[in-house]
Amino acid sequence: MSILNVTNLSKTYYPQKEGVSYQALKHVNLTVEKGEFTAIMGPSGSGKTTLLNLLATIDEPSSGEILINGTNPANLKNAKLSLFRRRELGFVFQDFNLIDTLTVRENILLPLALEKISLKEMERRLESLADILGISDILSKRTFELSGGQQQRTSCARAIIHNPSIILADEPTGNLDSKSARQVMNTLTSLNQDKEATILMVTHDPTAASFCKRVIFIKDGQPFSEIYKGANQEDFFQRILDTLRLLGGDFHEHQHPRP
Repeated sequence: MSILNVTNLSKTYYPQKEGVSYQALKHVNLTVEKGEFTAIMGPSGSGKTTLLNLLATIDEPSSGEILINGTNPANLKNAKLSLFRRRELGFVFQDFNLIDTLTVRENILLPLALEKISLKEMERRLESLADILGISDILSKRTFELSGGQQQRTSCARAIIHNPSIILADEPTGNLDSKSARQVMNTLTSLNQDKEATILMVTHDPTAASFCKRVIFIKDGQPFSEIYKGANQEDFFQRILDTLRLLGGDFHEHQHPRP
């Protein structure tokens, strides 16, 4: 079952004043199946962030179509689009985007509170999720008491608690040291395996990408190639590095030691 279908997607930016228009994406086709854990990689300016913004309904395509769980968000307006985003999408950001005045428990439960889910159901979901992600002991803490890795694991829990169709992760390890980055990637892997979460992640980090099942590489606004993970993560990591060398661009400053 396809959760995400992208057909002939293009995005062109036009300068407000005189200048040359810029085509960030060119006729992109992409399918993500239910339960897939997929990374998107490419050099700076390749279009990967533009693609994620279009999927997140932050921006609108110039042409082409995006279907998320069978719905084209471009056909939704205002309140219906907000509701779609809240119910169908989960987000994990590089800078965590947690609310400092709330506890970890309250941050995670916020999407359910907006949906007026019963307290009993909230606690049931939270207990199950906290156990899987190993965060049961920090639920009563405030965000300023947490390490970067703990904050991002909290963000991952918040992204999945309302059972969205797809989680969109934007450089989730970008602000973390190698140990915390590995913990966060283990967290996303657990969500994928134990909760059958469908995850699409944009990353510069080849180690983070090696936790995924598939990596799609884009260059100059178009798909360049894709590779699938076999039984050996070390081999997959090396194939990612080899493809990045073909693509060019600066990836190594983001690289952590091998998994």
